[in-house]
Amino acid sequence: MRQAIGLVAVVAVVNLVTLGLAYLSLRSAIETGMRANLTQHMAGFQVAASPSALEILVMAEANAADPAQRVFAYIAPDGRVTGNANAVLTGAGVQIRRMPEGRPLGEHGYFPLIERMAGGVLILAESRTPIHELGRTFLALLALSLAPTVLISLGAGAIIATRARRRVDLIEATLGRLSEGALDARIPAEPGRADDLARIGVQVNRMAAAQEAATEALRQVSADIAHDLKTPLQRMAVLLHDLRDRLPEESAEAALADRAIAEADGAVGIFHALLQIAQIEGGGARANFAALDLAHVAAEMTELYAPAAEEDGRKLALLLPDGPATIMGNKGLIGQALANLIENALRHTPPGTDIGITVRQDADSVTLVVTDRGPGVPETERENVLRRLYRLERSRTTPGNGLGLALVAATAGLHGADLALEDNAPGLKVSLCFPAAAGVPDTRSRRSA
Repeated sequence: MRQAIGLVAVVAVVNLVTLGLAYLSLRSAIETGMRANLTQHMAGFQVAASPSALEILVMAEANAADPAQRVFAYIAPDGRVTGNANAVLTGAGVQIRRMPEGRPLGEHGYFPLIERMAGGVLILAESRTPIHELGRTFLALLALSLAPTVLISLGAGAIIATRARRRVDLIEATLGRLSEGALDARIPAEPGRADDLARIGVQVNRMAAAQEAATEALRQVSADIAHDLKTPLQRMAVLLHDLRDRLPEESAEAALADRAIAEADGAVGIFHALLQIAQIEGGGARANFAALDLAHVAAEMTELYAPAAEEDGRKLALLLPDGPATIMGNKGLIGQALANLIENALRHTPPGTDIGITVRQDADSVTLVVTDRGPGVPETERENVLRRLYRLERSRTTPGNGLGLALVAATAGLHGADLALEDNAPGLKVSLCFPAAAGVPDTRSRRSA
């Protein structure tokens, strides 16, 4: 649109300059013609040798001329004025006035020629009406030519700009979805178009297709590796359990076998979690989506983990809405995500502190919030802890495999939920904001333990 306005401004300036030069040229030609005509008339009065003879000639011409078009005036040596208009000499030239009971003068002034003759001053003047009419004609021409051009150009520019803006918005929206991880996002094809935006759209789609294929291949390889290694690890764990049963209690070999079993179980858990994340990211779990009450899920998980929390002197504080908080989702995955958040809080908080679990129902969303009073996560590390197998330096001595929050992030992405990690001052606040299912009323919250 700015380019269109700029081009219109250039065209308008060129038209103004062109019309202005043409006007000045024609005006100069008219004035030259007037001067030549007056000079020719002035030459006809040169034959008069005396003031009285000149007065007779002037009166003859004045009686035949309309003072609104042409003025003849002679100021005699004694100051008497003869002609069809009264003339008064001034420092700037001459001032032409209407004679008493004379005919009206022109409305637009005069172009005068003054010459001393026969002891007096002879004044001939042409009306400037033709010059005024020329100005009006050029103004009308300017209005009839420039204004429609500007309006049509701006209108066409606005239409083109609106269409281009719509296409740019579509490209930006697609790029936004791609940056959020929706690798199946594509810019709709535009058959018949070959402009810059169409070519950009084709290139973006090619890039997205290549990225989707590479990501899918990597995901498949990761899933295949995890799947292929999970089975032998499970067999190894079975063999280690069998070996442990054959060893005498309290022996060094039995202790070593117990350590090996724990390591094998941990490895099996890691591969199980990796497979589960791969399955979530693959989108297959969407087939099991159904309407579920997030408040009910939170209540079940709180009841399940309450005994473990009480053993360490902790308390799970549950805050639920008065009515159901219904969303569309996979109950098993959401329950697993909440379990991971509770376990993470239990693992990293000191004894005697509360862990808050809140479900909040808003007009168009349902939010699940888990808060604790632990060390929290530095702001610079909050994106990193959502990656697979990433652990903070201080967490390497605590149980865990660095996949709990990665599974929470995958579950949030599958459900279109916004995941946020924030400072709880002190501690960590994790929020999952799900789109509310249609037709769910807004309710207030209630507290339970």
